[in-house]
Amino acid sequence: MNGSPERSKRSGIADLLAVFFLPLAGNISASLLLQLVPGAETALRFNALCQFCLLLFAFVWYRQGGGSVAREKRSFPLFEFAGTLILYLLLLFLLLRSGYAASDRNYQTALRSLGGDGERAALIFYALCGAAAEELLFRGILERGLAVFLKRRWLIACIAALLFALYHGNITQGILAFILGLVFSELAARGGLRAALAAHLGINLIALIA
Repeated sequence: MNGSPERSKRSGIADLLAVFFLPLAGNISASLLLQLVPGAETALRFNALCQFCLLLFAFVWYRQGGGSVAREKRSFPLFEFAGTLILYLLLLFLLLRSGYAASDRNYQTALRSLGGDGERAALIFYALCGAAAEELLFRGILERGLAVFLKRRWLIACIAALLFALYHGNITQGILAFILGLVFSELAARGGLRAALAAHLGINLIALIA
């Protein structure tokens, strides 16, 4: 019994490190692959493939760390789920209306990197895999690791949301990611990881249409 807290701390540290190194490995892999194949039009396809690999690694790590919470018995928070989608549309409208999104060069570069209509299938695949991988990483693995060392749920949610925002690499998406990250944490607390994942998938699909 004496070794149980120590094992728990080691597991928590491993979870925290995984959140940093899994995306890093995915980004490095994508960069290396793109160096081998000429043509900017292939970038989205390779990024989608790497995002899929990241999803697989994150899922395996999550399950090995005791991801039984994925099998939720709680009812799905349908009202909160719908509210999250509405909140995203409102935030997006405000950012676009204010002109801030248009002035954010890094955000515009990120949009251009997603390709055109010819890459629609790869874009959908990228968006779906990205949503699933990010929820497993930030609401699943990261929050689980932080919970070993922190007991206040609001603090865990804020740290996870902040890292989630930084992960996106530009201020416009960072603002959206921080606010929505807090909401995803609340959804996960109410209805399990499946609720946060469903909302994130829905938002990514809306973003493709908008």
